[in-house]
Amino acid sequence: MRLKTVVKLGTILSVLLFVLAVGYYAFMRLDMMDRNRNVDLFSLVPSSSVGVLESNNVNAFFNEYASLNYSSELQNMQFPGLFNFLIHELNMYAGDNAHGLSNQMNQLVVSFHQPVTPHNQVVYFRLGMADEQLLSDMLQEYMYGNFLPKEETYRGKKIQIYPLSHDEFLATYTEEGFVVLSYQKRLVEEVIDAQLDETALGYDSVFSRVLKKKKSKDFLTLYGRSSSIPVLDLKSEGWSEYDFHLNSDVVYLTGDMYASDETDEKENISQCLKDIPVVKEEGLFVSAEKDSTAYYMAEAFDANDTGNRTLFNECVANLANEVDFSLVADMQKVEENPQRFQSYLPSFMIENASLLRSFILSAQLSLNGEHPSHIWVFTYKN
Repeated sequence: MRLKTVVKLGTILSVLLFVLAVGYYAFMRLDMMDRNRNVDLFSLVPSSSVGVLESNNVNAFFNEYASLNYSSELQNMQFPGLFNFLIHELNMYAGDNAHGLSNQMNQLVVSFHQPVTPHNQVVYFRLGMADEQLLSDMLQEYMYGNFLPKEETYRGKKIQIYPLSHDEFLATYTEEGFVVLSYQKRLVEEVIDAQLDETALGYDSVFSRVLKKKKSKDFLTLYGRSSSIPVLDLKSEGWSEYDFHLNSDVVYLTGDMYASDETDEKENISQCLKDIPVVKEEGLFVSAEKDSTAYYMAEAFDANDTGNRTLFNECVANLANEVDFSLVADMQKVEENPQRFQSYLPSFMIENASLLRSFILSAQLSLNGEHPSHIWVFTYKN
């Protein structure tokens, strides 16, 4: 009797181990197949892009963003465009169909092209094993009327064109591990050119240095093809990096500036800074002189201390004085007179000034590190 029990337990254990082994093998095989689909999205982005947005976990950003005090005021920022539509609709569709976005699809890139409008963007997703069908089903559901997607071929690659309305179309290009989407078919063709000719941003010597920088666990980063402070007038082509960090009342953008010749650029920036006059007027403070910065910081602190407290003065008083350039700007004043601020602010901030009007901006630049580094702090007025 005891022997039969041992044999029975041994049989059950053998079956259980076999099932576990098969399950583990299947899981590892699927996991390996997904990891093999981790395409470098920057091997697709055309080098003509004027800006790029990257995230390794876009859902984490949107979940955090929704709880912020100022989220409703920034919901129409220009840069999301197609990206905003796709993420919103995909999340809703995935939730309704009990699927959810995979880890691969949470990793995405958006490139911006001239002229910079919400329609001149390309969105790039990595795709997990089940994502292709999810995306296809969603696009079929959102198609205009009863039309089928139109298929065209460009340089041997298939482009699917989905009608979204009577005058709006979405072009998609899908291969194993990724999908590319844009309202403009010509931009999808530029992606294919960049991929086949190996001329994408991932091959650019300056931009590839930007990508080597270590990122935080869940990041959202904007890269701009220009100096972060236009008045510095970089002589060689470069990129500025803006890592987004959020809390309930403040948006932080931090990062570095990269140029083809870092040594010459630091010397060039130092010369440019010497020519920037100190400005202290309503809604604007600019200084590239440490002594002047310290003086106006103390003045702003005293003004707040004597009952003339304003958020603008508080932002001036809270500057760090051991940096090479400082700026404080009331974004409402930027909205009212954008030309006055064009020398000091990146174009995407000028273009979105009406949405940022409820913030005071503080910006500082330092030349002490390996690369020129900057921090942009948007403090919510309300």
